[in-house]
Amino acid sequence: MLTALSNPDLHLLRVFMTVTEAGGFSRAQLALNVSQSTISTQMIDLETRLGMRLCRRGRAGFALTEEGHEIYRLATELFRDCDRFTSRLNSLRGEVSGELRIGLADALLGNPSFSYDRILLEMRERMPTVSIYLRVMEPLEIERLVLEDKLHLGVHTFPNHAPGLRYLPLFVEQQELYCGEGHPFFDRSPEPERAEIEAAEYAARSYYGGSLDTGAFRAGRGPIRSDNMEGIAAAILSGRVLGHLPKQVARPYLDTGKLRPLTSENYGYETTFEAVLPAGARLSRAQQILEEVLVTFFG
Repeated sequence: MLTALSNPDLHLLRVFMTVTEAGGFSRAQLALNVSQSTISTQMIDLETRLGMRLCRRGRAGFALTEEGHEIYRLATELFRDCDRFTSRLNSLRGEVSGELRIGLADALLGNPSFSYDRILLEMRERMPTVSIYLRVMEPLEIERLVLEDKLHLGVHTFPNHAPGLRYLPLFVEQQELYCGEGHPFFDRSPEPERAEIEAAEYAARSYYGGSLDTGAFRAGRGPIRSDNMEGIAAAILSGRVLGHLPKQVARPYLDTGKLRPLTSENYGYETTFEAVLPAGARLSRAQQILEEVLVTFFG
């Protein structure tokens, strides 16, 4: 029976949370950098310490028990409170330390409206002892993790604002429509009529679920979907589909003549990038400084 938490108990709880979030022992191996047998032993040790079974594993796959779901919720609250305690303690001493976990859209580097390198430099200068973790994520995942306090901030396009979150407009990015070398439209002059272009196969973003506003352009059938700009660019370069790209992604392929923009009509659209933060929650000092940095660049 567990009567007090020790450091080994906290370690076992972190292992359990990693396994749960990964969806099983084998998937957690990479994140934990240990063998599956070690993870299994640690999970048995934790279940013994707690006196309850936390998960089922076998041919049917990995699944939490009812008790496992509750322990995961309690462990999440425990480590969140530990992070807040450390942050507030350091604030009392005039220090800013700990970590910042930030979720970002991909392909932001090179966008003249988003000074990625300068923003990071400003963050490091103002918070030299804070560890900064940057991850490329889909917008819905960013919103979910910010709500769960697993991310401190996210930067992406968010067509549908979620309750419990606060959104700060940052910048607008222009998306242009392109075809690749080998596509029937590539050497057409003049360009095809709008109806023909909109009927062509199209490489779409996979994460918007049909809610992406592409302005006046109405995309055709989407046989290829991707959650990143590299995938969209590769699809267009295949010469079989059309797709939208930001200028910083298209530029190298335009320079080598492998892409062609379709510009006879207004086929492009604008997307507004925003920062998302938890609403109604007390921010850590590091989060406050991060928001101040963004306001400095975009306010």
